[in-house]
Amino acid sequence: MSQPAIIILGAGIMQMPAFDAARKNNWYSIAADGNPHAPCISRADEFLNIDLKDRVGLVEAAENLMQTRNIQGVFTCGTDFSASVAWIAEKLNLPGIPYQSALDCTDKYRMRMKFQEHNIPIPAFCELSADMDAHEVTKRLRYPLVVKPVDNMGGRGVITVETPETLEKSAVEAIRFSRTGRAIVEEFMDGPEFSIDSLIYNDTVTITGFADRLIYYPPCFIEMGHILPAKVDKETEEQIFKVFKEAVKALGITLGAAKGDIKLTTRGVMIGEIAARLSGGYMSGWTYPYASGIQLVEEGMRLAMGLEPGNLKETQQNCSSERAFISIPGKIMDILNLEEAHDLKNVKDIFLISDKGDQVRFPLNNVMKCGNVIAVAPLRGDAIKTSEEAVSIIRILLERGEPETLDFLSAPLNSQFPPSAYKMEDWEELVCLRDFKPDYSMKYKEGPVPVPQDGTGEVFLQQKDWNCLSLEKALEEILTERNLRKTDDSSWTLFAKHFWYSFLRGGIQGALWYIDQNDEAH
Repeated sequence: MSQPAIIILGAGIMQMPAFDAARKNNWYSIAADGNPHAPCISRADEFLNIDLKDRVGLVEAAENLMQTRNIQGVFTCGTDFSASVAWIAEKLNLPGIPYQSALDCTDKYRMRMKFQEHNIPIPAFCELSADMDAHEVTKRLRYPLVVKPVDNMGGRGVITVETPETLEKSAVEAIRFSRTGRAIVEEFMDGPEFSIDSLIYNDTVTITGFADRLIYYPPCFIEMGHILPAKVDKETEEQIFKVFKEAVKALGITLGAAKGDIKLTTRGVMIGEIAARLSGGYMSGWTYPYASGIQLVEEGMRLAMGLEPGNLKETQQNCSSERAFISIPGKIMDILNLEEAHDLKNVKDIFLISDKGDQVRFPLNNVMKCGNVIAVAPLRGDAIKTSEEAVSIIRILLERGEPETLDFLSAPLNSQFPPSAYKMEDWEELVCLRDFKPDYSMKYKEGPVPVPQDGTGEVFLQQKDWNCLSLEKALEEILTERNLRKTDDSSWTLFAKHFWYSFLRGGIQGALWYIDQNDEAH
């Protein structure tokens, strides 16, 4: 009974640093996860196969374990189950925040009501459920709006609504992702977004991570990476931290961890949301420790076990840059150049989420990406450059004949979402594709590929796709690997038109898929 034990909710990749910290400190780790194949089960000393929403089941299991184990705390990071943590802590008299405070942090409507009560800057909002008239309850809000489930994370079901015509459809989608069948609708917040991690001890909020969030692809909110530390002036940073700390206090988070998503809008600093846990997205467990020298997850676990935090003074001054890599829809045939990417100077980690044989889609939320790269360097520019270079050389090859790939590559080049890899502006020759309808079922005689002449199309060639690969580099790679001849004349064969259409629409993935598909077409 003497060995301290801690229950860790979640046994996924985001919880890996927690199990490593437990082993380092000789804490007996008890993992709980509804997935019997969760990747970090082997790192735990004991595993409970329990759905993290099953609070009663979790408490019963914990009470039984208390008979044989010296359980001193319960912890999570990178999950949406801080309320389950608080419930267990309250029932077992372990350190933590009140369960009702945890509910305020996990239910976005309750959170907004608390912020409103304490004059925390937030956008105008309302609650919405399936039995409400969406247009009636939102009539006082100004478009554009954002609809999101009240109780989910990772950007699931979150969408921007530009006009009333799409409100009901977006509301149905958000409610579908809600465990309680409810959504929150709020006015859109413009401006850059930031992530903050913090630890709370003795009524003091200590900032332990401040990052720029890289959000793309409206109307969805896809985080394609983050850069830590964030790049803002000192006055702005102090204002952001002030509002964040006030929001943490308003929610009653008096012990443990808090993470926040903050917007710097034209109306000033506004709170996106606050959670009573450390962040996911590789920030608390990887990019902040790499940048600062502080093992943040370990420090959060100490607080969860009733211990004092260690030294929270940063011992390193590095910059961490995390970048995601994504795919067009289809079935993965192969993934190339992972070792080459990992061997780049300053690359620390590559996390592969999707693998051979997996079905992939263009992400609708933050759990649909294919993988992530983390680069670390003393200089911000070096870290960013390396992370972008790493994702740009990773190649995800798709199987031929998949209808999802065909549908994506046949969509209009000016599609808003999912967007095309490259825009067709700034090279006049592409006017021939404006009304072109590709037919990938036919085989076309392979021929030379028109390319911009020297001195023309420079802006066109330098644009980058979602994986930071420039059109110019992608084009050279395709022509070289597939032994295609290039020409600067204006003869656009059907092969050339299909090549450029698939290339603009799907990037290097689309072009390679088309060339191989055309070789097999009848």
